[in-house]
Amino acid sequence: MDKTDNQLKYENYREQFKRLNSALSNGFNLEAMFIEYAIMEDRTESILRHAEKWEAYIKSRKGRDPTINSKVKYIQKLAAFNNDPLHKYFSDSLLDRLLVWKDERNRLIHALLKQQLEHNEVSELAAQGKQLVDELRNRANKYNRAIDRKRAKDTP
Repeated sequence: MDKTDNQLKYENYREQFKRLNSALSNGFNLEAMFIEYAIMEDRTESILRHAEKWEAYIKSRKGRDPTINSKVKYIQKLAAFNNDPLHKYFSDSLLDRLLVWKDERNRLIHALLKQQLEHNEVSELAAQGKQLVDELRNRANKYNRAIDRKRAKDTP
C-alpha cells in the first residue's frame, strides 16, 4: 500500500467515525451499527494482514468468503500462543465480546420487522458497538505499530 492509499484510507476512516458519532448522537442506531460492523470487519482484516496471516486465513476458508466470525476465531487461535505478539493484545475477552455483539446485532436485525424489540434495545446495542469498535481499533493500532517497529528493527 503506498502513501496515497494510506492517506485515502485515513481520510475514509475519519469520515466514517464522524458519521458514526453523528448517527449515535442523532439516534440513527441502525446506521451506527452498520458502520461499526464495517469497521470491525476492516480492523480484523488489518490485524491478520499485519500478522502476515491473511493468505493463510484465506486458504483456510477453502473458497468461502471471509467473515467477521471466522477472522475473529482465526485471530483467537493465533493469540492463544504466548509467544505470538497477538497474545499481548487479543488474548483477553475483547474478541469474545465482539462476537457476542455481532450475534446480538444479527438477532436485532432479523427481529426488526417482527417488532420483537425491547425498549432502547437498538440504541444500547449501538452504544455497546461503539465501545467495542473503539477498543478494537485501539488494540489493532497498537498491535500494528508494534509489528511495524519490530520489522523496522529486524531489517538491516
